[in-house]
Amino acid sequence: MEITKTYASYEEINKELEILKVEKDLAFEKMQLSFMETKDSFTAKNIVGTVPGMALNVIGALSGPLKNVGIAYLTKKIFRM
Repeated sequence: MEITKTYASYEEINKELEILKVEKDLAFEKMQLSFMETKDSFTAKNIVGTVPGMALNVIGALSGPLKNVGIAYLTKKIFRM
């Protein structure tokens, strides 16, 4: 059941509108923060896990043929080929 408010002046109405606007802005900011946190949790590194992420960092530091061997090994381990 909704209770109807009564106001004695325009000043009270304006004050209530300001409060509602601040509450709306705060709710919007919370929603944006929640969205960003959710988006960040869906990064490839978080989905796959931290161990393959660390392995990718090590492989990234290698060069040439060693890098190719490392990528092939990691791919075989991930996909169990």
